[in-house]
Amino acid sequence: MRRPAHLASALCNERTGDKMEEALHDSRGEDKIRVGRPLDGIRVLTVENFIAAPFASMWLADAGAEVVKIEAREGGDFARSTSPVRPGADGKPSGLAFLRTNRNKKSVTLDLKHAEGQRLFKELATQADVVLENLRPNVMDRLGIGYAELSRINPRLIYGAISGFGHDDILPSPYGDFPAFDIVGQAMSGLMYRPERTGDRPTYLGFSLADIECGVLALYGVVLALLHRQTTGKGKKIDISMYDASLVLNEISVAMYSATKRTAPPGVHAVTAPFGTYRAKDGYIVIAVLGEHIWKRFADVIGRPDLTSDPRFADGMLRKQHLDALNVEIDAWLADRSRETALATLRAGGVPCSTVNDVPDLFECPHVAARKMLMTLDDPVWGHIEVAGNPVKMSDVPEPEAKTPPKLGEHNSNVLHEWLGMNEDEIGRLEELKVI
Repeated sequence: MRRPAHLASALCNERTGDKMEEALHDSRGEDKIRVGRPLDGIRVLTVENFIAAPFASMWLADAGAEVVKIEAREGGDFARSTSPVRPGADGKPSGLAFLRTNRNKKSVTLDLKHAEGQRLFKELATQADVVLENLRPNVMDRLGIGYAELSRINPRLIYGAISGFGHDDILPSPYGDFPAFDIVGQAMSGLMYRPERTGDRPTYLGFSLADIECGVLALYGVVLALLHRQTTGKGKKIDISMYDASLVLNEISVAMYSATKRTAPPGVHAVTAPFGTYRAKDGYIVIAVLGEHIWKRFADVIGRPDLTSDPRFADGMLRKQHLDALNVEIDAWLADRSRETALATLRAGGVPCSTVNDVPDLFECPHVAARKMLMTLDDPVWGHIEVAGNPVKMSDVPEPEAKTPPKLGEHNSNVLHEWLGMNEDEIGRLEELKVI
């Protein structure tokens, strides 16, 4: 078995035998360090489906980690067949959802219900720095490949688990065995009562907020654990609950209710105004006045400095209570102004504001282009597909590649040979046994 891997930024990569990067000197005599991607040399093994864990592992791959996605022999990640789909050359469905979260990964098929598949997974885990999974709690334990067993054979292993309500061995929840999707996290955390709406029906926010937040937090936990391992020499388990992750996003509601014992009405919290959408003559903008210093700027910008002495508008909460009266003044100012003119005036006066973009606007936005926030995948089934890029920008790290997500089992031979040293005959035997 290889010696444990270290973070690329610390000791040398023991897996390849590379020496620690040496300091170089440029023509001005300044020290420069030759750097790669932040997680070069880190190996990640995933058992994942749909969105939450795949997002986390994709960002690890973007950062340079070698991410090997373990998938069922038939069908693989459920996202491969989740609508909308198109048939591939082999007639099998190719889901658009899979393209969103699986760039820069490798795919290995493995039957984890087969004793030989479990043995192989354990061997792979001895070569890994991180295992990441989002199965139901205790499923991996029942298969004999959960954290307790894997940490016994690889004490440096970091094990990240994402589930609806967390794992019993960390902080048990009475809801621990309940199934959960993104909408469940949004519903139970109170987030579905936050959007403005007609009537009393709670509203799904319309995108995978809870899933993505779980991915962000899992990624954060993994990186913290990698750093901590540098000090302790030991790995740990990271337990991310979708309910917890969603509750954190509703933190302002928690604090406001704790302080006032009143539930805020839907929409913007009653802490300030104006803070929301307004119509100019050619479309919508948002205006965000937070704090009395910005309120004074805003009143000056719209030519109504007298509003600051109106007792109805003395602070943010009063302005919110008298929002109808305040909106009369704002609507009058915007009535004959275009969005461009209004925004230029507000920005010149130091008032936060913006256009309200719809998705097509993102494809024309100069900021999105400049920040490389759309990434093009060249998929054999879907063609050229633009997906959201990586929002983490670093001074000396180039933008991640846009490698097309792997075909099911595409890297079986490569990974089993590179990680475990298997030859063609051994790999062929596994295929005959229908283990891979």
